[in-house]
Amino acid sequence: MLISVKNLSFKYGKNLPTVIDNISFNIEEGTITVLLGLNGCGKTTLIKIMAGLLDYEEGLLEYNSLELKKISVRNRSKLFSYVPQKNYVGDDFLVRDYLSYGFVNSLKFYETPSKENMERVVEVSKELGIAHLLDKKMGKISGGERQIVTIASCILQDTPIILLDEPTSALDLKNQSLVLSLLKRIASSGKTIILSSHNPNHASFLQSNVVLMSNGKIINQGTADKIITKDALSGIYGNNICYAEELDYKEVSFK
Repeated sequence: MLISVKNLSFKYGKNLPTVIDNISFNIEEGTITVLLGLNGCGKTTLIKIMAGLLDYEEGLLEYNSLELKKISVRNRSKLFSYVPQKNYVGDDFLVRDYLSYGFVNSLKFYETPSKENMERVVEVSKELGIAHLLDKKMGKISGGERQIVTIASCILQDTPIILLDEPTSALDLKNQSLVLSLLKRIASSGKTIILSSHNPNHASFLQSNVVLMSNGKIINQGTADKIITKDALSGIYGNNICYAEELDYKEVSFK
């Protein structure tokens, strides 16, 4: 078992409502897990807890049976990389320079990225089809390109686990396809991917495991083919959930 969540609960303040409410689930190495649910159900909070950005009050969060609270920030950065919903890096940063920060967790305080590190930046950029962006400023590339650049930084960080918070929320259909296809490629190399989404189709496309959430609780969990059904989703998304072939109009997606 790579990650184990046991009876985890979280509030943003002592007298504030419970946001994560006594949840438990496990994640195996080399899998994709989608935290699925409506906006405000606790997905982003859970991703931030896993990333170490929020400290939970109750329960356990373990990596290979070691509680994450007991792992130093530096060592945790060697286990988890994190893609937020919005990347607030300065618009004047060159893509090449931004990507070089992926090596920070492997460098000593006084070190800068080596020649080999920068060659790796070029190599990964070519693999992901973004080499032409290396000398552009972050503020001059599209939202989809920016998201792929951020994921490239996680690849360079070379952690076994990548956390992504709504990675396609601001993207058009083409760039959603690019990002989700990229995540499938990364997972096929043995990385563990955990992402939040409000779109059930993303879990189906990724053929992932699903943790279905509502109001901070886990409603259901299992493989996408078992969870992405009308019966399982209607309690959260409403009774008008249906399959594409039942519609009286054409609906497009990606494959």
